Amino acid sequence: MNTVFDAGSECAPAAAAVHPPVDLPETLYRTHVLTCDQPDKSFAFDFMSDYLTMMDVLAKSIAHELDRVCGITPLQYRAMVRLLDVDEAAAGSLAHDLGVGASTVSTAVSKLVCRGLLERSESLSDMRTVHLALSDAGRALVQHADAAVFATMQEYWGSLTSEQFDAASRSSMNAVELHSHPRIEGGALRLDTALVDTVMISRMLTSRALQAYGLAVGDFRVMLALRVMGGSDTSAAIAQFLFLNSSDITSCLKNLEARGFITRSRSDANRRIRSVTLTDAGTGELSRLMPVVFDALHETCHSDDELIRIHISAARDLVARKRQRSEF
Repeated sequence: MNTVFDAGSECAPAAAAVHPPVDLPETLYRTHVLTCDQPDKSFAFDFMSDYLTMMDVLAKSIAHELDRVCGITPLQYRAMVRLLDVDEAAAGSLAHDLGVGASTVSTAVSKLVCRGLLERSESLSDMRTVHLALSDAGRALVQHADAAVFATMQEYWGSLTSEQFDAASRSSMNAVELHSHPRIEGGALRLDTALVDTVMISRMLTSRALQAYGLAVGDFRVMLALRVMGGSDTSAAIAQFLFLNSSDITSCLKNLEARGFITRSRSDANRRIRSVTLTDAGTGELSRLMPVVFDALHETCHSDDELIRIHISAARDLVARKRQRSEF
């Protein structure tokens, strides 16, 4: 499938900082989420779980390939892409464009400077300002990273129906125009880079929203999994449900238990097995946070009900395929 879409004369606006959800339109799916504690709306937990799982799978696939091929992270890749079309950029401006803290960017770019992929210099007019530029080696590495990203995205796109692919394309274009800096080549938007931005922006917005309630995205996903799985199961089963290792959810379980949202008890039949149960407090908190997470996800690209329906179908299909593969 083509990786670019004609941008025409609709040039992308200047890069903007990611902003919190404000005045989002009411959608049918948000109504489902708001009433998810009602028996006939419990399906909202299923589609929320599947969608977050899809985003996690995509993010990890992107990160894995970038690390394997180039030894860089998605954030470092995004930073280098931002520097492709400029002679140099201030580190603070780069952090703003990426929607992350200055210290986060500083750590990421320092490693690139050490590898000779970026060049760093102090501003002649303000010694507090640091300027960054891509080196020739950095530009060469971006080409290799592009190939790794394209391979990952091509595999994902190949699993989509035409309807799902069109929806993913439209939402990715919306997301980069709202929150990022679209990558235009030859008058066309690179869709593979846009989808990387969309996945990372979505994860960042969701993480920020949950941090306000003292939870990480992993904590929320564990509670969702328990709710979908009937309220109680083993930690190993929860991790498997989320396509994670048991060690990946250890800190989540500790945090949720400390907050009173889950309880853990050893099996009488096998003391090595611990059962995890969602408490009433956890069930209530999960329902309360469902619209918070929905709004954060919706802020990524402002999808309407039809696009949301298609995204949910893509997530459901991806999760179903992974579960089927894990069974054989």
